[in-house]
Amino acid sequence: MPDFASLLAAVREADKVSDLYGRDVSVVFLRNFTIEGAEPFLKFHLHKSRIRPTIAFGKFDTIRQELMDGSSVVHTAKPEIVVLALMLPILDASYGNVGWRADVAIREVEGLFDLAARQTNALVVVNTFLPPSYRELGIAAAPRGDDFEGEVARLNVFVREYCRSHAAQFILVDWERLLRIVGEEAGIDRRYWYLSKAPFRQAFLNLYALEIAKVARALKGASRKCLVLDCDDTIWGGTIGEDGVDGIELDPNEWPGRAFYEFQRTVLQLAARGVLITLCSKNNEDDVWEVLERHPACLIKRAHLAAWRINWNDKANGISELAQSLNLGLDAFVFVDNSPTECELVRRFLPAVEVVQVPEKLYDYPNLLLEEGLFDTLSIGDEDRRRGQMYQEEAARNSEKERFASIDEYLATLELVAVIRDARPADFSRVAQLTQKTNQFNLTTRRYTEPEIASLAAGPDSAVFSLALRDRFGDFGLTGVLIARRRGRAGSIDSLLLSCRILGRKVELAFVEDVLLSLEQRWGIESWEADFIPTAKNGQVAGFWEQLGFEVAENDGGRKRYRCACKSRPRTGGLDFILRSQGD
Repeated sequence: MPDFASLLAAVREADKVSDLYGRDVSVVFLRNFTIEGAEPFLKFHLHKSRIRPTIAFGKFDTIRQELMDGSSVVHTAKPEIVVLALMLPILDASYGNVGWRADVAIREVEGLFDLAARQTNALVVVNTFLPPSYRELGIAAAPRGDDFEGEVARLNVFVREYCRSHAAQFILVDWERLLRIVGEEAGIDRRYWYLSKAPFRQAFLNLYALEIAKVARALKGASRKCLVLDCDDTIWGGTIGEDGVDGIELDPNEWPGRAFYEFQRTVLQLAARGVLITLCSKNNEDDVWEVLERHPACLIKRAHLAAWRINWNDKANGISELAQSLNLGLDAFVFVDNSPTECELVRRFLPAVEVVQVPEKLYDYPNLLLEEGLFDTLSIGDEDRRRGQMYQEEAARNSEKERFASIDEYLATLELVAVIRDARPADFSRVAQLTQKTNQFNLTTRRYTEPEIASLAAGPDSAVFSLALRDRFGDFGLTGVLIARRRGRAGSIDSLLLSCRILGRKVELAFVEDVLLSLEQRWGIESWEADFIPTAKNGQVAGFWEQLGFEVAENDGGRKRYRCACKSRPRTGGLDFILRSQGD
């Protein structure tokens, strides 16, 4: 992070060009203390992710009123993220009294959280509470654990459990963890706490703002999806071509090999939550496989890799090839390398790629990929955990495809089964995640939270359909979403999106046709409207609606509105190789 003056200057400059970002987010702080100092830090982190921020603050210590008053900022600004920022001494004025217990604070917190859940579909970011700096009993133990420290811990257990049980909407920022990172002296300003109820210094405010920015990134589809790793001096120490398998530094106990070992553990943690792991290294391929398969301390195995480019070509070209083979945009990638030259090459020729250089202080290396939260998502489901396996199955499909002279001949052999149905409550988390993450095959790029999806699915004038796909190689999982609305006998397609993993199979045509036919019968629809809203990523679907007989009714600088009468809508046909199912 730059110094504060430089940060303010950077924010002012970024504000001038933020209209070009293509992503924006609205955040409202409801607070019982002075937290306005977080705004420039939040703007800084959002600008770094090319998200244009709109930030507003409720009045001081009026959270309940703000949530209930329809004319308050939380309702007029229609925020996508509501931050409930709470300090315990103001939440419960009896805190600090001899014999204080957390019961009143727990009831107050529960009431505020429940009220927020009822009054808004926005994501709600809440915090844990800070324990006292000094124990009121000194070094003596509290026999029942009911000193202030123990009671604050009990309150925080409640907060954590509430967030777990309301994970669709509530996101927890752990203030205790943030304070451990920056230290109390650098994080807390007691003087300004007493003067103006402003307890936090800039170091703490920066980390707090970064946590909120991570939520916005995940909501807005700006999270990264693929990790690209160099090998020498990156996932092990030394050069395999010179040092050999037994000479490289990679060890669970001894320094410096332990730094690389623990970094590999972090990589596997990312893989377990759905991040694709790839290699891009200047090496002899056989040398790399020997380390991955034979070195006793190497945790990363070939089976963990979605793809690789191990040769003597430049890294920018290798990453571009990986992006093409995985069907991902370059802004989905994070590249880690020890070489300043290689890092600068990728920054220059592939500016959309996030470049991370191995730090000189190796003890900072193991947690490096976790600090910025570049891969963070709002939820992690079964499809995420299976993503690496799915890409390996896709490699098998691509190998099979080479045997056929035409794409239709190949598709006919896949034994595709598309399960198309009204989204169910068990699907809502994945459906919301797809709206947040999908950028390429996404006609409108509208982002929704899980509560918003649930509301749309339950509404009499809206519907949410899901598409799951499988073939003889494996199960793709839930990979398509169509959201429709109606007004009288006119229907409109609010959102249509498919994961990039299933593109090229013509499944999108079958999906749309089945859903439109179903809704025409259910709602008595006579005509349809559909939008195409262009972004930097979805150019491949600019002419999609024309394929289905829709005609352009309005065109405003590339943003198009289409219309089609049901009776004149042509049927796609030629998709008999796809088996459709309306059940499981």
